[in-house]
Amino acid sequence: MFKPELFYDFRRLADCSQDAIYHHDIGSGRFLFHNQRFRLLFALDNAAENKTTSDQKVKSIHPEDREQALEALNASLTAGQTEGEAEYRVLHPDGSIRWLHDRWIVLRNPEGQPTAVQGFIRDNTQRRLTELQFIESKQNALIGSYIVQDGKFKYVNPRFVSITGYGEAELIGIDSIALVHEEYREHVRQRAVAMLKNLNLTPYEFCVLDKSGATRWVMETVTSVIYRGRRAVLGYFMDVTKLHEMKDNLSTLGLMVGTISHSLRGCLTGLSASLYTIETGFYRNRPAQIEEGLDDTKLMADRIRKLVLDILYYSKERDLEIETVGVRRFAKEVMVLIEKRIKAADIQFLTDFPDDSGDFAIDPEIIRTALMNILENAMEACIEDNRTIDHWIRFAARVDNARVVFEISDNGIGMDKGQASKIFKLFSSSKGKRGTGIGLFVTRKVILKHGGTISVDSSPNEGTQFRIALPRQQESHSSPE
Repeated sequence: MFKPELFYDFRRLADCSQDAIYHHDIGSGRFLFHNQRFRLLFALDNAAENKTTSDQKVKSIHPEDREQALEALNASLTAGQTEGEAEYRVLHPDGSIRWLHDRWIVLRNPEGQPTAVQGFIRDNTQRRLTELQFIESKQNALIGSYIVQDGKFKYVNPRFVSITGYGEAELIGIDSIALVHEEYREHVRQRAVAMLKNLNLTPYEFCVLDKSGATRWVMETVTSVIYRGRRAVLGYFMDVTKLHEMKDNLSTLGLMVGTISHSLRGCLTGLSASLYTIETGFYRNRPAQIEEGLDDTKLMADRIRKLVLDILYYSKERDLEIETVGVRRFAKEVMVLIEKRIKAADIQFLTDFPDDSGDFAIDPEIIRTALMNILENAMEACIEDNRTIDHWIRFAARVDNARVVFEISDNGIGMDKGQASKIFKLFSSSKGKRGTGIGLFVTRKVILKHGGTISVDSSPNEGTQFRIALPRQQESHSSPE
């Protein structure tokens, strides 16, 4: 039995609700009930429920959102559906806009046909304006920021786009961990979770790969936020690559100063010893001892000279001074510079230069120094070999239409694979305390700057072979890292 007093009690209760409440009859196309909040949101004044039509509601929806709202409603009316929802804006006659979140259930007759829709509408205008203000502030921020929801990027600001090199459209919707270098992914997960749980509030650093594939160091903090009504993660993302480079440079500078100081001290000790040998030889009238001291002095002077040249090439970048030179003539000039010293060490010096080798374009000074560096290393490898064998060094050149290849090989002490893999790294030397680890690093650097390549093949007690390939013509090459 219908009790009017109960209906009016419900109406009074519904009118107190902060949400709009409605009952829409599909057959008549009218709202059989809506509360005061509904009338306010759709600017219906105090229209009677049974006189309010669905068209009046639809016309209040912002033109840009109508199609989307109707599609969501029609989708919920299909067979088997019992509910639906949509977010849309309503446009009031005074030009003001409100953002609404509409959720409803579908009532059906025994045959399954939809007969009515009952729903609640929440006014999200304030939350939406806050989100827009938040996004606007992030758009102009000097630090990268992003929002991740369900593990996917939902928002990125221009600074984040600049750091990663990707476009905004490329980032939205992808897995947020995809940009993180694979070696740091577990580290990032653990630190992010700890920060979200307030277990550790210290910013954490890790590597990302930008669109070009380059590695960049970033510092990150994350916090929980509500984004479009659901929990999400807000991240702040600062590029600290230059800071890491400064740290590396300072560390390298300290290591260089220590290494050079140690090497110079060794050379100066050797000079003192050789001068003492010369002085003693004079006092005791021993020519052989004087000659020995002079040889040691020359050796120490050569080591100091080589060390200084290596430091100059490492510390001061300069443009190549390209000249066209004959391959055979250039190779013979290098041969003359080192030949006497190799033979004086009782090492056989073998050369093989083609007669018809043509020209190539290089910076003669620095390539000459690079080849001399390798030849001097070969000489030292033979001198340090205690085996009773006839030592030799072979210096050869081969040419084709595009390249000039120099090969320098010896049968000295050689290196194992571990040593050979590190010899081109800065401050890595196969000579132990006697080497600075700068020479071959510089050699590789200048060869790469010419657009060439350098490789090494070596085995303990079997000797070493260096292979340097240089293009005949020079193009513009950026300086190697």
